[in-house]
Amino acid sequence: MTRWRINLDDGVDQVDVGAAVEMLDQAVYAKVSPLVVKLLGFSQDGSLVGQFSGFMHGEVIVAAGHMQGVCGKTLGSTSPAVAFKARYPTDGFEEDLEVVAPSPPGNVPDLILLKGSRSATSLWSTDLEIMASVYALGYTGTENKPSCSKGSLSSTMPGSVAITAHADDGFSGGPVVDKHGRLLGVVKGALGTTIMRIGITPNYDLHTYLLQSGYPGLI
Repeated sequence: MTRWRINLDDGVDQVDVGAAVEMLDQAVYAKVSPLVVKLLGFSQDGSLVGQFSGFMHGEVIVAAGHMQGVCGKTLGSTSPAVAFKARYPTDGFEEDLEVVAPSPPGNVPDLILLKGSRSATSLWSTDLEIMASVYALGYTGTENKPSCSKGSLSSTMPGSVAITAHADDGFSGGPVVDKHGRLLGVVKGALGTTIMRIGITPNYDLHTYLLQSGYPGLI
């Protein structure tokens, strides 16, 4: 196992880097995962057509805008999602959601705001730094607890902000945070695939969208 000696004091012991990294990963997950909500999209006739992710920001739930109207062909339906439910990770509570700010035309930015009965403390945000370590959180398959994928920020170019990490089915709309649990952006990208490089809607676009929609921006 890799070890690293801190050359600041002769009395400092060797540091187990692997264990330290694991503790950091667990701390990030513990801080962010309670905010990550599983979203279920239903057609007009009540059929389940999609499963997505979102996260609580104050009194609203932030998610990826392209889930509105998406057709759940992978679930055997070609009807679009018109209604949504949230399933919360802490206790499994499920409720209907109201769309309070729909996705903009062309899904630019790729965002939507929904509202249920619950609220939460908002995540802090931070500047985007190329190659910084990142964590993407979201739901996979039938899991009712969010998964976490670790990677790096591979592009900070406006319009093409991206991370290098796994993004399984259902991760769309989940938060991307740094090693301190500060928000960098929102997962977007194609549904129904597993990819290594995924685009994100950056936090500054989310901040503007929140303000334009009449809700507090990011801190």
